[in-house]
Amino acid sequence: MSTNQQRFSWSHLVFVSAGLAAVTAVLSVPRIFANTKPTEVPAKVIAHLALKDAPGSEMLLQNKGDKQYLYVQKASKQGFTVIDVTKPVLPTLVNHGAQSSDATAGKLEIVGPDVGLAEVPDKNSKGVIRNSDSPTETVKILDLSDPAHPKVLQTFTGVTSILQDPNRALIYLTNNDGLWILTHPRQGLTPAKKKRPCGSEDAIASMPPDCE
Repeated sequence: MSTNQQRFSWSHLVFVSAGLAAVTAVLSVPRIFANTKPTEVPAKVIAHLALKDAPGSEMLLQNKGDKQYLYVQKASKQGFTVIDVTKPVLPTLVNHGAQSSDATAGKLEIVGPDVGLAEVPDKNSKGVIRNSDSPTETVKILDLSDPAHPKVLQTFTGVTSILQDPNRALIYLTNNDGLWILTHPRQGLTPAKKKRPCGSEDAIASMPPDCE
């Protein structure tokens, strides 16, 4: 082989090697970036709580001060199981063993910080209140200030329609006795504490007194 042929072969080999190295570098770039991409954290289970009663198809949340309660409907629709979920990693049963099924039986709605509505179709009703000709419901106004022991404040029978006005914290009910209008505390608002009567010392206080 002549000297020129040897030089050509050597140059060709160097060129091919350089080309392969460049291709390898290009192909490895995505892999390098893929390795440096932040790892996405998938959703994960943080807690599990076994329930004594099989759950139904409805759940509701109640915010009460710095506490949060989850109402889980029972499969029988005869009441709800109440769970304290203030700490999601440590859920705890609130009404374990409590007999609250009579109060919260039916469709439950939380309309105020401590107020709920429980709607139960009447036995002689043809169907759901809003989807039939002349159905009626029994509606119970509930006191939920103690989630473990809800109390029935008032019961309305033969209810034909119900409407909430959340902006003014009002509930409208109609039955054979006519129209009923109820008021309740607004969501997220705490009633103001009543101030004490002002005394003689308050008149000479350097700071504005907290009295009336």
